[in-house]
Amino acid sequence: MKRIPVKYHVLFWLGLIIMGVITLSPYYLNLFKATMHRVVFIPVWLIATYTNLYLLLPRLFDKGKKILYGITLTAFILVLTYFQRIVCIQYIYPKYFWLRAPNEDELNPFWLEPFIQFAGFIALPVILSIGIRQAWKWYNESYKAKQVIAEQQEAELSYLKAQVNPHFLFNTLNSLYGLSLESSKKVPEMILKLSDLLSYSLYESKVQSVSIEKEMDLIDKFIALEKARFEERMEVVIDIGKDVNQTLELAPLLMLPLVENAIKHGLGPSDTPVLILIHLEQKGQMFNFNIENPLIKLKANDNETVGGMGLKNLKRRLQLHYPDRHFLEINETKNKFIVKLQIQIDE
Repeated sequence: MKRIPVKYHVLFWLGLIIMGVITLSPYYLNLFKATMHRVVFIPVWLIATYTNLYLLLPRLFDKGKKILYGITLTAFILVLTYFQRIVCIQYIYPKYFWLRAPNEDELNPFWLEPFIQFAGFIALPVILSIGIRQAWKWYNESYKAKQVIAEQQEAELSYLKAQVNPHFLFNTLNSLYGLSLESSKKVPEMILKLSDLLSYSLYESKVQSVSIEKEMDLIDKFIALEKARFEERMEVVIDIGKDVNQTLELAPLLMLPLVENAIKHGLGPSDTPVLILIHLEQKGQMFNFNIENPLIKLKANDNETVGGMGLKNLKRRLQLHYPDRHFLEINETKNKFIVKLQIQIDE
C-alpha cells in the first residue's frame, strides 16, 4: 500500500494539538497551561501511533491475528500510560500545574480516574490513525482496481477496434472481387473509395470520438462503394432529422456495422431490388440511429448469421463506451430486420 504523504501526518498532529488546546482552554483559562497539557503527550502519542501503524497493524492485524493485535495494543497503551503518569507526576505537574503539595492519590500513578483519562488521551490518535489508515488503504485498493479495470477495458476496446478494420475490409473486398469478375470499369473508382474508407478506419478509429457528420460521410462513401456493385438492385434512403446536431461526437465506427449488416443481409443473397431506410434523430442529448432492411434468409453454407460478428462487436463496444447510456434494440419480423440504436451523448 502506498504510504500517506508526510504533509498529511503533519496536518494530523497539528490538528490534534490545536483541537486539544481549544478543548482545555476554558478549563485552565490559561493558553500556556492548556498547550503544555497537550504538548507533553506528543512523545507517547508518536510512539503509540507509529508503533501501531508500522509494526502492530502490518504484523498482526493485516495477517488476521486480530485478537492478538487487540490484546497487544491494549497492553502497549497501558504501559505507555503508566510511564506517562510517572513523567507527569514527577516532572510536569510539580513545575507547571500543582499550586499546592499533592495528596497521596495524586502521587499514585495507578489512580484510576486520571489513569483512564491518560489512557484515553494516548489511545485517541491511535484510533484516529487506524481509521485514516484503513480509509487510505481502501482508497488505494479501490483506485488500483479501477485502474486495472480501465486498462483491461482499453485493451479490449483496442482489440475490438482492430477487429472492425479487417471485418470492414473483408466485406468491401468481397464487393471488389464481384466487380472484378465482371471486368467492370468501376473497379478503379471503387479502389479509390476503399482507400478513403480504410484511411478513416485506420486513423479516425484510434481517437476517442468523432463528429456525427464525419461518421455519416464515411457511411455515404461506403454506400457509394456498394452502390457501384449492386446498382439498381440497391436503394438507400437516409433521413436526417432537423434536430440532429452533426457536430456532436460519438465513439468512432458505431453506425457503420449496422449499415454493413443491412446491406449484406438485405442485398447480398437477393436478386431483387431492395430498399434500406436509415433515419437519424435527436431529442435533447439522446441520439437515435435507426436502420431497416428486408430480411432474406442466408443460404445454409453462409458462415455468418444475421447479427453476427459485427453486431456482437458493436454491442461490446457500446457497453464499454456508453455503460448505462445506450439502448440497442434488434427486431426481426417475417420479412424485415429493424435495428434501433439510442445513445446519450454529452454536448
